[in-house]
Amino acid sequence: MAGYYSSLPPPLPPKDRQIDQNQNQYQYQSPPQSQQQYQYQGAQNGYGSPPPQYGGQQQQQQQQYYQQQQQQQYQGGMPPPRHETTLMPAPREDYAKLLPYTYLTLNILQNPELFKEYLISIGKKRKPLFGSTSKQEKQLVSQFSSRLVAEPGSRMKRYYWNDEDLMNVFLNDQCLPRIRRTACRFGLQGKEYLFYDLCQICLFDVYFYIDNSGSMGAGKRLEQLQTFLQLFIKVNPSTQPLRLRIMNNHAQIAELCLSQFGIDLNCITTEEQLDMVFNVMSIAGVTPLASQLYDLIIKPQILQKPYLVKPMLIVMFTDGAPYRDSKTLEDVILQTQSYLVSHGMPKKSVCYQIAQIGDDKDASDYLDFLDNNRMIGDVIDCTSPIEREMNQMARKNTELSNEINYVKKLLLGAIDMTYDSMDEIHHQVY
Repeated sequence: MAGYYSSLPPPLPPKDRQIDQNQNQYQYQSPPQSQQQYQYQGAQNGYGSPPPQYGGQQQQQQQQYYQQQQQQQYQGGMPPPRHETTLMPAPREDYAKLLPYTYLTLNILQNPELFKEYLISIGKKRKPLFGSTSKQEKQLVSQFSSRLVAEPGSRMKRYYWNDEDLMNVFLNDQCLPRIRRTACRFGLQGKEYLFYDLCQICLFDVYFYIDNSGSMGAGKRLEQLQTFLQLFIKVNPSTQPLRLRIMNNHAQIAELCLSQFGIDLNCITTEEQLDMVFNVMSIAGVTPLASQLYDLIIKPQILQKPYLVKPMLIVMFTDGAPYRDSKTLEDVILQTQSYLVSHGMPKKSVCYQIAQIGDDKDASDYLDFLDNNRMIGDVIDCTSPIEREMNQMARKNTELSNEINYVKKLLLGAIDMTYDSMDEIHHQVY
């Protein structure tokens, strides 16, 4: 998938954003008065906090890195990287076309009880023998996919209250210009609507968790993994970088990348940076899928935080079933959900996408079990081996290549009901 754009780093982040290096937490600085209409308004009672953004010292490190790269000759006689064309801002009213792609996803996440009624209304869940639905609830269910709704009397945290909250996130991320740029990258000028559903990524914090066990060195598994991480960089509609967590020896690899190349695994923004990470990443060890997920993401990013600013999407790549793992993925997910609910957050605040690399049968059976597990299946989506999944996704949109359809499935399968239901057994998703 390497090509012209593989050598083009994205625009540097705005100067009004900074990252606290000690806390590793995104902080927000108010924009100038003239830009106040773009400031994230949030909601009442401390909910609807501003979206995470980055820049500051990280930006200076990026600038220094690119200056050094331009001063040195590339191996093989490659020319120095050229920066992409500056994004052309879109009027605020243009972002309204993205809103319909978010309503169902957010209503499912923020209204668990209404979602049960919605499933009954579309024939995906049996109606209970006892109990009835109020007139107000019926009205809200009828609007479940056409606007943001709120459960009557619910005290659960809401990440997004209204269209203004969503529009402010999209404006801060310049989501629409990024989508248009993506369409141009793939020769689809004038057909940016094919990528509109990717706007949902702006509403989540995304983490990538990759398997680097010994078996990942077989065949083209690493090449496939790297290709689809590169695709995320190309289609990413938000300002958030690629945040990478590596299953085995993450701390050592992260320290090496930072000290030798100035690359922070929390902030990978170019394909050149990703290439360097893969060049130094060790391929060895077993597959402690659940325990390392807990240590690298769940504990530091969720359990040790009082609340989440945004819901979270964790995309995992693995080629095999867990091996020598001290935890089970089911237990880790259930523990996370218990924590979320006890702190007033929806249990679907954290969703999981697992992509199978290779064709190991044990891995396929394990992922099928997870995908159809009634305890956790509503927050997890598992893809089949890449070749098989691409064939399944070809019917999703014939105007897009199999690779693009697949990467959209990876990013949206765990949060967008229309993607998750495409490869479930008998389409019984929830």
